[in-house]
Amino acid sequence: MTIECFPVKMTEEEALRIARGGKNPIYRALFGRKEVHLRLMYLESRYIIYKMTYKDNILVKLFRKKEKEDKQNIRVMVEATTCTAAYVEEDICTERKDVDELDIQSSYYDDQRLSTCGANMARRMVRRHSGRNLAIQPVEERKVYRPFYIAIYGEMIEGRKARYLPIAADGNIVCRNF
Repeated sequence: MTIECFPVKMTEEEALRIARGGKNPIYRALFGRKEVHLRLMYLESRYIIYKMTYKDNILVKLFRKKEKEDKQNIRVMVEATTCTAAYVEEDICTERKDVDELDIQSSYYDDQRLSTCGANMARRMVRRHSGRNLAIQPVEERKVYRPFYIAIYGEMIEGRKARYLPIAADGNIVCRNF
């Protein structure tokens, strides 16, 4: 199956070092000696570009007359397996790749819910900074797959929970600002 995905920038050796605890001595003591199996999987995400139109409230409309509306585009990446959205600062670069269908994890949610999730995140973020109401509508939407190394610790035995760690292999960093 041919998919549009981020290029893999991390080697298996780097992912294995992270899975074994990296530089943290506590994690190395707990998980460093266990058997680790790595598997490369591609998780579905949606790259959505929204067009936002700012709307002034009634008082501002009475006192200030504008000839044109304020408009802006915003890029959002919505992870399709957890339905969480993140703001994208720069345009993404992807590549076409032929991948086995067993290495792909598809979306659990429908397209409308993913689009709504991205719009809500963009609306909250922009409204917090601008203080104005806005109308938001999607302009472009595409499926993009993110590569992850899945580190599975120990043996996979039916009936037991397996401890695993997803490690992003594309080099993109997700930062949380509170």
